[in-house]
Parts: sequence; structure tokens; C-alpha cells
Amino acid sequence: MKPVFALLIFSLAYIPNALHAQLFKLEAGLGTSHYAWHEREFTGDLSVQLSIQKKTSARKFFVALKALGNIDNAGVNRKTYEFIQPKNSYSEVISPEDELFASYRGGEAEVGFMWNQKPSPKPQFYPILSLYSKSLARRIQSKKRTYLEEEKYALHGFTAGIGLKIPGKTEKLIQIQAFGPIIHDVTLFGTYVGIPFESLVSDNMFSFKGKCSLRHQKFGFHLSYERLNLGSAKNKNSKSIIASQANSLSGAITYEF
Repeated sequence: MKPVFALLIFSLAYIPNALHAQLFKLEAGLGTSHYAWHEREFTGDLSVQLSIQKKTSARKFFVALKALGNIDNAGVNRKTYEFIQPKNSYSEVISPEDELFASYRGGEAEVGFMWNQKPSPKPQFYPILSLYSKSLARRIQSKKRTYLEEEKYALHGFTAGIGLKIPGKTEKLIQIQAFGPIIHDVTLFGTYVGIPFESLVSDNMFSFKGKCSLRHQKFGFHLSYERLNLGSAKNKNSKSIIASQANSLSGAITYEF
């Protein structure tokens, strides 16, 4: 995911100018997500977030990265799976009775700012603006063959939202963001597809995500929901992909170093 490296370089370039920051926090976490897409799949998640806030400033800069991979393969419904006949006559064709399995993987990166971040004894709202990059891939395989095909989506754009901070011995946070993709493409490749195929995706609809957090001392407990709208891709020389929506519910425990 090339945009992730660009975001990392941007964040690393920003750090030397913030060495005298009042708040410099690094938070890492472990979690899991339940994806409802073509199948219902559980993934294991690794996350890290760096936040920097200069002295006397109410604005906080943050960089958040997350990687995910499936815990167990989910069965593919053969009634809804579209099989593509191989162009090579010597290719071995899968039969309708073959069991197929799907595995998910992906990642995300976010770089942005939060405003109104000065300590306050009262609940306060704060705006959020960020660059957001999300990738999600679905790999199809069978017991007889280790690999059949894979479709991978990449969405890059801006998010805007609002958060609510409720102070206390255990701090409570609620965030809601809308995600508008600017660059949105899909890559399809596999044994029977014929050739690697990459295309811009149509129907770039807004996606949404929300997050509730509890922070006690150095530990954080997070529950997130994301509705990711994935567009459609069509090509006469390859498999057409209809528009779909991936919904995920995630939970994570983090520790602040």
C-alpha cells in the first residue's frame, strides 16, 4: 500500500520539529474485527498511533496505522460465486462440488489533526480532519488448489468528523467520521482470470466510521464500526466486479508507552 509509506515519511519528517512538544504519545494495540462482506470473516489486528501536541496548542497531530489478516478461512457460497472459464485450454477447471474458501487481509493509515484538545474538566466537542487510506483484499482458494483469484480494493481520500471527550478518572471518547475517497481502484488477478487487471472504480460513495473509547491510565479499550462502500469495476477482458459494501465491527486493547 504505497500511500502508507508516504504517510510514514510525512510523519517522520514532522517529528524533529516537535521534539519540544508538551504531549508526545505512542500507543500500540491488539484487537480483532468481524467483517460482513461477501462472507463473514474474523481478522486479527495490529495497530499503532503516534500523537503530538505542541505546548499551549489546542491542536493535536496524529498518525494511525493498522494491519489486519484473517484468523480462519470462511466458506464461499458457490451459488453467488461467479466462476470464470480459463482461457488456457490446459487449465484444470474446478467443479461445482469443490469447496471454496475466502481469506481477508488489509490495512489502513490515517494522518490528521484534532482541534480543541486542551485539558478541560468539562465535556467538550472537537473537530477532526485527516487523510485516510484503506485497503481490503479477498482471496479465494480451494482445498485442491492453494490459490484461485483475489480482488483487492484501495481507497484514498479525506475524512471529516467530530468527537466528544468526557473527562474523568476513566476518560471517554466518541468519534464519528465521514470518508470521501478521491483515488479508488481495484486490482483483480488469479489463476482463471487470465491477466492482472487494475481499474478505477465507479460509484465512489461516502463511507462512514465511528469509534467509542475508554482510557484509564495507560490502557485504552476501543470499539469501532466502519461501513466501507466499495464501487464496481467492469472490463471486457476480465471479470466484472459488482459494487459491494464491507461492514466491520472491531475491538482493541491499547497501551500507551
